Amino acid sequence: MDDQTENKKSSINKPINQPSRIRGILRPVEIFFDVFFSHGALHGITYLGKALLHLVEKVLWVVLIVISLYFCVTLSLESWERFLTKSTVVAIEKDHYYWNISLPSLTICPMERIDRELFDQFAACFTTHLPSLVHFNFHFKCKITEPGFDSSGIPQRILSMLRIAPKDYMILIANLTQDLTRRDDHELRVRSQNNLEYIRSDQTLTEYGICYTTNSFIARNLTTSQLLKGHPPDENEFYRNQKLHDVRYGNLFDGDVTYSFIGFNGAISVFYHSPYDTINIARYLPYSMEAYEFEAYSIESVTSEDFREHTTVSQRGCRFFPESNLTHFNIYTKGICLQECRLKIAFENCGCIPHFYPNNVKPPKPVCHYRTLKLCFPPLKELFLEFRGGPNHDSINCYCEQNCVDSKVIIERTQKNKH
Repeated sequence: MDDQTENKKSSINKPINQPSRIRGILRPVEIFFDVFFSHGALHGITYLGKALLHLVEKVLWVVLIVISLYFCVTLSLESWERFLTKSTVVAIEKDHYYWNISLPSLTICPMERIDRELFDQFAACFTTHLPSLVHFNFHFKCKITEPGFDSSGIPQRILSMLRIAPKDYMILIANLTQDLTRRDDHELRVRSQNNLEYIRSDQTLTEYGICYTTNSFIARNLTTSQLLKGHPPDENEFYRNQKLHDVRYGNLFDGDVTYSFIGFNGAISVFYHSPYDTINIARYLPYSMEAYEFEAYSIESVTSEDFREHTTVSQRGCRFFPESNLTHFNIYTKGICLQECRLKIAFENCGCIPHFYPNNVKPPKPVCHYRTLKLCFPPLKELFLEFRGGPNHDSINCYCEQNCVDSKVIIERTQKNKH
């Protein structure tokens, strides 16, 4: 009796065989894969569940299935990448024969910018150094107001004497420059007219210094006040009681649609460009003491605003004005993007940026001293203008997308007229 009880206890305490326990756990997994391989919908996978196939055959089927899955995933990813990045812009090209389109924009840069009266007020603060300031006036105003100027005529001691830091160059120039669109005498002010109607004209900050732009959709965002002080200029009282256009339109049935941009004295440099963009300093007309007359027409490319809401920039391959990815400008155009590209080239090659670029960023970038402008920039002229050349003769891709709304300006005839 005791022997039987002892044998029973020993049989109860005997541990279950470990391999049997593992097989019991893996059995449902084995059944699942067996059913999956035998009845799976994936092409070729059923062959892996056939018991009659040799191991080598199963290995070959595994290789084929893996290869097919690889190409399937790759093709799917490429299709998704194409959907996200390939241009799908739907645009209409409009010309003046059938559509109402905007006239080309003009930007005029006077070569003599410093106002004598404002300068005399500034000089009065330094009466002990007035003779030097007179010399400083005739050199500084002609040199430092021009991008890439040759500053050999500016004595270093004068800049040191006046304690003018490079970061203050542009604000000083702006303070000593009268806004010609706000002259008291209406007959002398810079203005743009179409018969008895006016087109808005603004003092703008460009890569060519302080200039004046008319017939532009974006000039209000590029005013000297906006870029240097961070706020738009006060409303021009002159236009309060006038019929004012931001941009002038015309078509074939309007006949010759013209406007006159007048009020400039002395030498000027003229840029014509799209009203949807800013100037390109690589394309300018030579200095002139005479007036220019252009005969031109435009071709506009437009697309729907709804298109912007339902697509991404990478899908379109273009940007609307509010879609700025720039650090120094709050709106986007291809021309402004190229300006920021030049700014970055200057910073990378010279360690600073020229004074005529807006610098309302945190932290501000260092502004170039006039000596740096003289030494560093002339050898890189082709690189700044055409984005090629430089020490290593490299070409630079600025990755600037096109404008989603833009126009192409075609000049048919240019003529100089004496004042």
